[in-house]
Amino acid sequence: MSFSSIVSKFLRYLEIPAKNRTAVNFLRNPDLQPIKSENQTWGFWSNLAYWGAVSFTAGTWMSGSAALSVGLSYPETIVSFLLGNVLTIIFTMANSYPGYDWKIGFTLAQRFVFGIYGSAFGIIIRILMSIVNYGSNAWLGGLSINMILDSWSHHYLHLPNTLSPSVAMTTKQLVGFIIFHVLTALCYFMKPYHMNYLLIWSCVATCFAMLGIVIYLTKNAHGVGELFTSTKSTVTGSKRAWAWVYMISYWFGSISPGSTNQSDYSRFGSSNLAIWTGSVCAILIPATLVPIFGVISASTCDKLYGKQFWMPMDIFDYWLTNNYSAGARAGAFFCGLCFTMSQMSSTISNCGFATGMDMAGLLPKYVDIKRGALFCACISWACLPWNFYNSSSTFLTVMSSFGVVMTPIIAVMICDNFLIRKRQYSITNAFILKGEYYFTKGVNWRAIVAWVCGMAPGLPGIAWEVNNNYFHDSGIVKFFMVILSSPF
Repeated sequence: MSFSSIVSKFLRYLEIPAKNRTAVNFLRNPDLQPIKSENQTWGFWSNLAYWGAVSFTAGTWMSGSAALSVGLSYPETIVSFLLGNVLTIIFTMANSYPGYDWKIGFTLAQRFVFGIYGSAFGIIIRILMSIVNYGSNAWLGGLSINMILDSWSHHYLHLPNTLSPSVAMTTKQLVGFIIFHVLTALCYFMKPYHMNYLLIWSCVATCFAMLGIVIYLTKNAHGVGELFTSTKSTVTGSKRAWAWVYMISYWFGSISPGSTNQSDYSRFGSSNLAIWTGSVCAILIPATLVPIFGVISASTCDKLYGKQFWMPMDIFDYWLTNNYSAGARAGAFFCGLCFTMSQMSSTISNCGFATGMDMAGLLPKYVDIKRGALFCACISWACLPWNFYNSSSTFLTVMSSFGVVMTPIIAVMICDNFLIRKRQYSITNAFILKGEYYFTKGVNWRAIVAWVCGMAPGLPGIAWEVNNNYFHDSGIVKFFMVILSSPF
């Protein structure tokens, strides 16, 4: 048997069963078509929980630590986060209309903007972003799993590390990481429009867990701590103003990838009012409060224990290590369960299912949403996410700068929708190869050029984020800070 015949046989084996698909090309398949009315069930609480799941996570809790490197006081940082959330609301809701109006997702909407073939451009960029974010979220989820296991066994709490010292993780962290991946993979057997119940319950549970941690710490510290109340800006004048701009852009850039695929989930909405009110409340309230919780916890821990713990997992590890009591174990178990749920919800909705939807649009003959999500989970290991948190890697800082790449895509989509098309699209032509959206050989080069013009000026800023010594041109750096959140 020849090599080509072996490959052909293998590809036939990988094909989605014919009963589960209606097309063998990327023009038309069930995952691309508008959502049926019976599946448009997401009301206020479901839409609030979708964005709430992004906020009620350990990553958002830790985000206040960025203030230390910028020089703003903690109260100033909180206000800058609030302004960043307002900016996020504007971009997110403006980018929701393909889902509002036509009940279609990000994948099909890309054809309107970049063309039938050119749509692969924006889709692939988002797939790559989702894979990296998946690894980062899964690592924090693994640490949450360890909170549960630590509460069950004193021996597991002090599990010896059998991995090489050159590996930036321990045996215990690897165990939690694997368990989290397995539990998350099971969730991909449900339909995306059914995950709203998981999102709602995870938000409710994690909200109470976070409140419990903050209340306990502030009660024992008799306040929020001097670090929170007495911290002053270490920069003045124009440097202080630019620090404000940077923090707003940093926060917006951190969550802008979620704004990109807003139409993937706004199409599940039962009404436009539910989508608007739920999304706005979630972005404005939890996304502002959770970083405040993180700052307060670090401030109170500094007063109580002489250490600033930014990760909630580190707080419980300290408690269990110093006092393995029934109360500490119960707190670690229930809070660990809540944080695990929140990390799973965020990972599934913003990374797993998002990748599955995109890959199902590109390769429907071989990939459906479930397979695409599982592919994202598997390939996320290649990102080595343990290096993001356990080494001196600048990757997390650079990740926040990827708004330079993502927000121009959002800007092009918004301009095309409101200024060029006036919210009028031909859905039928999106499924025709040489129809209205074929443009030039299947690619809308004008949209590509617009994206490049919006992105290219900010690329030197990403290099500066990696190493501040690359250059000392303050004009380029300031331009990067502005363009990060203003690609129009």
